Amino acid sequence: MSLTLNIVAHGLEAIGSVARALEENPSFEGARYYLPEKPLDARMLYVCAGVDDARAVTDAGCCAVYVSPNAQAQPASAATLTVLGASAIATLDALLDAFARYNSWERKMDGLFHEGGTLQDLIDVSEPFLKNNVVVLDPALKLLAYTRSVPCDDPVTCELIEHGYHTEENIRKFKLHRRFKPWSEGRGFVINDTRTICKYTTVVKSFKARTSFSLIAVMMCNVEEPQPYLLDTFAMMLERVERYALRDYPDDKPSGSAVDTFLKDLVSGAVEDEEAVAERSQFVGIPAEGRFCLFYLKAEGDSVPGSRLLADVSLVVAPAKTTVIGDAVVVLCFNCRNDTCALHCVAGRCPHSRHTVSQRLDEMMRRYDMTCGRSSMFERLNQVPVAFEQAREAYAISCGEHPLRAIEVARNMWDRIYSFDAYALEYLADQMPERSFALLGQTYAGRILAELAAQDAATKMNNYEFLRAYLVYERRVTVVAERLHMHRNNVGYRINRIEEQFGIDVDDPALRQDLLVAYRLRDAFLLRNA
Repeated sequence: MSLTLNIVAHGLEAIGSVARALEENPSFEGARYYLPEKPLDARMLYVCAGVDDARAVTDAGCCAVYVSPNAQAQPASAATLTVLGASAIATLDALLDAFARYNSWERKMDGLFHEGGTLQDLIDVSEPFLKNNVVVLDPALKLLAYTRSVPCDDPVTCELIEHGYHTEENIRKFKLHRRFKPWSEGRGFVINDTRTICKYTTVVKSFKARTSFSLIAVMMCNVEEPQPYLLDTFAMMLERVERYALRDYPDDKPSGSAVDTFLKDLVSGAVEDEEAVAERSQFVGIPAEGRFCLFYLKAEGDSVPGSRLLADVSLVVAPAKTTVIGDAVVVLCFNCRNDTCALHCVAGRCPHSRHTVSQRLDEMMRRYDMTCGRSSMFERLNQVPVAFEQAREAYAISCGEHPLRAIEVARNMWDRIYSFDAYALEYLADQMPERSFALLGQTYAGRILAELAAQDAATKMNNYEFLRAYLVYERRVTVVAERLHMHRNNVGYRINRIEEQFGIDVDDPALRQDLLVAYRLRDAFLLRNA
């Protein structure tokens, strides 16, 4: 354990007037009273009651604190520090007290790490020394720990604590003011006193796993400005934070090893028992039950480096969890809290008018000219293996060479997110043996559509597509007329002619369902034989 000269000098200001003769900031392991007959130790700081003693200590290559009870005396040029208006005993006592307090603090911090303490525990024991508000974030800007006993009136920090992660609006502000660049490039403290986002000066230290963030620590100086001694004290705590970063965020894993391991175990089926899933999910901050979606995407070709993609996706989808499985980025979203939500964030239909994970991810995919696959919605984490396969197959469909990508599904989908639900029937048909596929095409509804298509080819009509639109738009005459650019009176006339000609009744819900399924099977059949 050692204290810097900055910390020592600040501690002595409480007992007298302090003058400093050394610009450097060495560290010391302890303090002693200078005794001429005792050998000197360069790691110690020596308290001297006389100028000659201070000069002797300095000549021996050590650092001296000259003390004079006369507040009007001149500082000793030979001493590292001069304390005026105090006694040597009081000065030594103040130094020993400072070393004892900091030593006790460091032992507590080190003990927490080795005994399984959390980052929150680390901040709790550090509050008396740091004085200001401190937050620690993961790479997705999710809150991991914060100062709980120091009042906070900064709106950005209050929102962070309330939500548990930085809001989309605050992330937009960070990007607008280019905060991420100095955080990612700076090796030491990044001090910002512009107060354009936070109402106080902030001191930021980011930790990195290769090319991406692992942890970000921010001190908001709402109690005391970032004086040199305070920065040194903050650095002492951050030495311990770095241990957590190295342990929990190795290599290129912004989600942390605990989350990575858990998600990979879920995908592989290594953990299926509901009790075990519930216990581990609680540890990593994921609900065991909820409304989940899983996304699958890759950085292919020259689109974007894999490590950059992972870091960017982590920021965009917060507080959803991200990890790398194979060569793909996988996102587990559990943000939906409302049972009335449309099926996994259909475009423009969020009941809270929020920028959903789907919307943010879709915008990012558009910027990078990429696509991603999405699973069906599921409710329990032990269903992740199936969801992973669905998302992976949906991603395969999204790629340009896949024949099913050409199918136009009449659903309100995102531009760059391909849902497995939208292609489930075509996917099933594509996997069937040829004979089974042919049998499905010979249903009653399938034969009607085949005859209708043949008739259109002979007469140059488009009744095949007209009937499809009439069924898709749920027989709403006005909507069908608008979509097909027809007069609404013609819609009723044409559907009556089709019913008469083929002897069908589209008021029959079972027939309507069979016809819609037959349309999708015919689409898949045509693509398969193309």
